[in-house]
Amino acid sequence: MSVTMRCFTAATSAVLAALLLAGCSGNGGSPSPSPSASRTTVSPSPTPTATDAAPSANLPTDCDDVGTAAAREEAVGDMTLQGDGAGFVRPSPEGATLALGCDWIVGDATGMLLLISTATPEAVTAAVSDLPAQGYSCQVSDDFGADFCDLPGQGPDTEEMIVARENVWIYLSTSNRNGRAFLSDIVQGVFG
Repeated sequence: MSVTMRCFTAATSAVLAALLLAGCSGNGGSPSPSPSASRTTVSPSPTPTATDAAPSANLPTDCDDVGTAAAREEAVGDMTLQGDGAGFVRPSPEGATLALGCDWIVGDATGMLLLISTATPEAVTAAVSDLPAQGYSCQVSDDFGADFCDLPGQGPDTEEMIVARENVWIYLSTSNRNGRAFLSDIVQGVFG
């Protein structure tokens, strides 16, 4: 191989190495959340993604610690946690990521399903605007500082409720149990 060709090959290799190393710098990642015992406070990343929660959101990470102990005991204290909510098909924003799912039941017909998801704020807004066509009544809730939508069910204390704010989507369905106070408590814990 000629001297000129070896110099060209060495120079090309040096440029390629510099480009590859530049891609490995630590400046491009998003900050990772700092976990606590049962909740994770999620901060926005420089480049928003569908799984970034709202800056003020405090997403629960454990069904045994969602809401306050008193509200949780009153709502689901006599129920058994049956699953993590995966596989349930319920209204949610496009591209939503399930952050927490809790499926509690007792007996043959009493239960609550809680699904907390994150998505882009645009996807959350679009999903809320689609809910009235599915039979939901929606309004802005002063209590939650968020969109609140509900769909009455067929039986007593059977309904589906959704609270959507920024890029957090909270879905709660109840069967033979009033879940409104529990939902209010959960939303207070998430948004403060």
